[in-house]
Amino acid sequence: MPPVGHDFESWLAAARESYQRNNPRQALRKLDRARTVATKNRDEEQLNRVLDFAEGSLARDEPTEIERENLLYAVRQNLRQLARRRALLAGESWTDPFPDLESPRSHTRTFISRGLKFWIAVGVVIGLLLGASFLAALIAGALSSSGEDLNLRVRNDTRGGVTVKWCSTVACNADFDPIDTMHLDPGEYARRDLPSDDIADLFVVVGPQLGRVCLPIRVDQTFEGLPDKQMVVAIRISQATPCPGEIVTPQPVV
Repeated sequence: MPPVGHDFESWLAAARESYQRNNPRQALRKLDRARTVATKNRDEEQLNRVLDFAEGSLARDEPTEIERENLLYAVRQNLRQLARRRALLAGESWTDPFPDLESPRSHTRTFISRGLKFWIAVGVVIGLLLGASFLAALIAGALSSSGEDLNLRVRNDTRGGVTVKWCSTVACNADFDPIDTMHLDPGEYARRDLPSDDIADLFVVVGPQLGRVCLPIRVDQTFEGLPDKQMVVAIRISQATPCPGEIVTPQPVV
């Protein structure tokens, strides 16, 4: 159900609530409603909040990643338009805040299922109707950083060795290569510093005993709740669940 009030803050809060419930696709749709309201308000500060949310969110699958990319494109275009209008009214020269959007490459995509891709390939082979096959330009989620980090300790409390991949999406391979990879023996731990303004970060864990599981970490709210921003917080590999995983809040190391 939509928020009781259809104002910007209500839609933004609804988007965050959906994201915390591990429903990023619904969160992105509510976030797009917040973008629409902010655009009508001509409020650049609100649009920047939408942009920060979208940049820090994690996509669970390809359709969700496509929705995230399209939302990022839309809000950046809105910000360009408002910046141009502000410069015009002030009689100043306009500086494009997102000059890369002028490039000829496509910035938005439409999800194509595996079945449809198969029939497209058949058409290419049989009729040579398509001069080239579709190229899926899957872009890894950009993680913004405010210059402060959440000091995270990842501990392997299982009985077997594991490989832990810090990923931007659940796919975490091919076009979604991991940001970082670490190998932990039983009882071993490692430190990773996560940008504190990320909403969540994702670890994909692979091991002989665990199989392939996911460990999404709640970042920004964890960081905001720390009395000392230099404190180290910890997670355990045993907290990982079947992908896309249940979001885990790290606990301070005592």
